[in-house]
Amino acid sequence: MEKCNRAGGHHPAGLAKGQRARRTRGVQDVEKTLPERPRQRTRWLGWLLAAIVVPAVGAVEPAASIPVAAVTAVERIAVENLPATVRLPRADTVVVTAPLTGVVVDVLVGEGDVVQSGQALARLQSRDAMTLDADLAAARGDRRVAVAQAARDRQLFDEGIIAKARLETSVAARDAATARVAELEGVRRWAPTVPGHGPGVVELRAPIAGRVLQRALAPGDTYNALAKAFVIGRGERVLLELRVPSTLAGSIRRGQEVRTSGGFSARVTETGGVLDDASQTVLVRAEGDAGSLLPGMQTTATLWLPAPHGAVSLPAGALLGEGAQAHAFARTASGFRRVALQVVARDGPDRRVVVGQLQPGDAVATGAFDQLNARDQAGH
Repeated sequence: MEKCNRAGGHHPAGLAKGQRARRTRGVQDVEKTLPERPRQRTRWLGWLLAAIVVPAVGAVEPAASIPVAAVTAVERIAVENLPATVRLPRADTVVVTAPLTGVVVDVLVGEGDVVQSGQALARLQSRDAMTLDADLAAARGDRRVAVAQAARDRQLFDEGIIAKARLETSVAARDAATARVAELEGVRRWAPTVPGHGPGVVELRAPIAGRVLQRALAPGDTYNALAKAFVIGRGERVLLELRVPSTLAGSIRRGQEVRTSGGFSARVTETGGVLDDASQTVLVRAEGDAGSLLPGMQTTATLWLPAPHGAVSLPAGALLGEGAQAHAFARTASGFRRVALQVVARDGPDRRVVVGQLQPGDAVATGAFDQLNARDQAGH
């Protein structure tokens, strides 16, 4: 029996030298209290018990008891809380201007009203409108004379009686008279008179069907020719102007999704190309459904961008540290290993998008961090 013990036949494989020494001392202490033959049997039993008990000395909680969660793939990230201003939509928007100088007599529609093409928007009284019919009649007479004179000079030139310069002068006068008539007729169509409302009263009418987005006139206001009176938009759409950090400018593309804090959706239509020195941001525009948004309103929005290469999503509770100093504990075949991570975005309220040495399908610890940190510091 002792020969076998000296040969190491009963030594468990892989026992450390200190562990074997402690086991030997324990057996010797027991042997001193027993007679010789029972002492030999006890020595053999001691070796067997040591082989079972010693490996458990200093054991820690098994890895299977540490809670974990899965790492998932992520295709896009959310850039949240971007300041946004609601503007008029770029397309399908018409500005109605006043054709003549005068005074506002009546405003027939308000902001937000839906109007039809040709519907009266406001009534204006203008001194120029009082003389418009007379001016138009005179211009038409001048045009008839100029047309006749140009025809006679053409005939005389063909017969060699007058010089070419005289013909060109009469042709120019005819063209000018024709343009003047077209101008006055356009003004009359633009602001037709309103019978029964006094001299010089004209109407502004909607050129398209849509919604009144802006009204710049009020009863009693004076206005100048070509001043803005109304803005009409076709459909229920608005333009969002976002201020996006310059570091993300290279990732912005047309068609990317934008969602306001109120839940209204839009798509990027213009990407910023000029950096604002004060804020270090670029201007990005997106068009979408108006909903309850009105031009001039300030709100916040979320812009969805493609996720960086190698980005994954994990629970926020699995992260220790912040930003570029974050880390987590990934499960391996032999336990857990500490992995350095960089937080790049939120993935909803309870998850974060990170870049680091993690792959979709990995499992990360969500608890027992004191134990894991202690083992990591001890070099296990």
